[in-house]
Amino acid sequence: METPLTPLEFARRAGKLYPERSALKDGEMKLTYRQFFERCNRWSCALQQLGIRQGDRVAYIAPNTHAQLESFYSIPQIGAILVPINYRLSSEEFAYIINHSGALMVCVHSDYLDAVESIRVELPNVKYLIALEGEKEGWLNYEDIIAESCDRFI
Repeated sequence: METPLTPLEFARRAGKLYPERSALKDGEMKLTYRQFFERCNRWSCALQQLGIRQGDRVAYIAPNTHAQLESFYSIPQIGAILVPINYRLSSEEFAYIINHSGALMVCVHSDYLDAVESIRVELPNVKYLIALEGEKEGWLNYEDIIAESCDRFI
């Protein structure tokens, strides 16, 4: 019997077969497949605890970082929809895409926090702003949320 190897199934297979092998390196952060997928599961659980449900949109403005990679597994595995936004766009273009997509949450790399903060009032449907790195007043901190979250999502 053949079973399709979707990205999520590929991830689960890699985690099962190679749990202690190196999965990624992002600056000083090094993660095994076990650690990487545990973080993905924790973010999925946190998203659900924040009220993100199947079909909801979660926008990301980030370069190729561990947090961006985690989004490619965490968001789809709860049935939500990832909206990756090119970080080279202008603030006005960010606002248009976020509003047009219907995103309820926007996750932003530290380099773009100020750009998104400058359009915050133009994002009436966004319930949560997440700082993937760094701190911003009124924003939730990604690493803190993952550290405090369970690793079991529904």
